[in-house]
Amino acid sequence: MKILVAVVFYFLYWGVCFLMTGTDRKNLSGLRSYPEEVQNRVRNNPHLAKDVPKEKSMAMILLSNLLLFAVVFSILGIVLKYTLGLKGYRSAFWYFLAFGEGLGLFDLIVIDLLWWRSIKRIRFSFLPEKKYYQNPEKHIGSFVRGIPLFAVAAAIAAGIVTLF
Repeated sequence: MKILVAVVFYFLYWGVCFLMTGTDRKNLSGLRSYPEEVQNRVRNNPHLAKDVPKEKSMAMILLSNLLLFAVVFSILGIVLKYTLGLKGYRSAFWYFLAFGEGLGLFDLIVIDLLWWRSIKRIRFSFLPEKKYYQNPEKHIGSFVRGIPLFAVAAAIAAGIVTLF
């Protein structure tokens, strides 16, 4: 059951990624995950430059992701506590740690390296050539930053689930 819950969540996460792409306007929301060359071209594009989202600091991104995943893990853990067999802090921590790190790995391999870099859906209409989207540096960096982030989110969620 634990693996099934994680796999369903991973594919729901991919579904959100899919829905957040497909047009130039939608693709702007994930601009920070594009290679620098693409970001620069988008910022210099006369039609899209005005709609480019403001850049956020890395600290703000990490903090908002920490809050998001701590809340999601906590809600999931409270709702499915007995189904998942989360009997105490340790079992909840290890489950959420594996769940989060698995999500990070799924995001890197399946979503970013296999799906994202290969489809036309994520490309901007003025820059349709696949070669501009192939640099995996941003995706790998995001994965690496996610390792400690998911560990902290797991610790917070396990504490919350243990209280309920």
